[in-house]
Amino acid sequence: MKEEMLTKDKKKVKIQLAKLLDDKTPSLEMISAFAGDRELSAEETTLLRKLKKERGKEFFSDILFVLTHQHYSPKDAMKLWNAIIQHNHQISEKLGRNFGIAASALDYLSNIRDQLESPVVISEPKITTIADVALKDELTHLFDYSTFLSKLETEITRYKRYRTEFSLIMIDIDDFKLINDTYGHQEGDKILGQLSSTMLEVTRGLDICARYGGEEFAVILPQTGSAKASALAERLRKRAAHKLKRRKVTISLGVATCPKDAKSAKSLIKKADTALYNSKRKGKNCITVF
Repeated sequence: MKEEMLTKDKKKVKIQLAKLLDDKTPSLEMISAFAGDRELSAEETTLLRKLKKERGKEFFSDILFVLTHQHYSPKDAMKLWNAIIQHNHQISEKLGRNFGIAASALDYLSNIRDQLESPVVISEPKITTIADVALKDELTHLFDYSTFLSKLETEITRYKRYRTEFSLIMIDIDDFKLINDTYGHQEGDKILGQLSSTMLEVTRGLDICARYGGEEFAVILPQTGSAKASALAERLRKRAAHKLKRRKVTISLGVATCPKDAKSAKSLIKKADTALYNSKRKGKNCITVF
């Protein structure tokens, strides 16, 4: 039971980290202004109102995560935020200068509430680096499954808000079990790594490459329709076959597009997976567009 709780906590932290990389989480600088460290600009005021409305009860959980890198429930987060604000005012009055909300949060949680051990103030660039490591699969260095789901939901939200289409490519290494049985798992791991690096070479900076599980991978292509997604998938298929030709390794791919094929994350994955299965049925080493 304790291990299950730890696993759930890790998932919550990963989801929260993923939000740091999209447009739904207030920045550390904005949180400082929100706490009164400086005056909010008109743009920041508008954005904060929007974030509070969209995130609802999770808003203060997001704020505390940016400050402490720990997950708190919405109820606890709101209480802690109010306590931290009060603590900040008290310290600032004693010092005769503004102590800063980040330092106040760490001081309150480590010294008053005894909830943080060895607290460290981390800058926003380092937050991105931490998130980058924590959200990625150890073997392939691509985003892991839970992060993939979070980012896919972000794209669905973006579509609903701005009506921007995007595509999803599902990828599977053909006959991977046979490869493992023939060459061994270490060689199989090398192939997984080589395919991952190929995916990063072929895709754009804004595309999201992930290890879906085992030998199956996924690529989210923001602002990309079916035709362009199909063309990129074909480039990936050819490049993978060329890079792995010594072992005669090939990949099969399936493409689905939002909103043409589906308007929810679950349905889009299902459609792309169906297209991938059809590629397998057609003889493998090919692409199918749903």
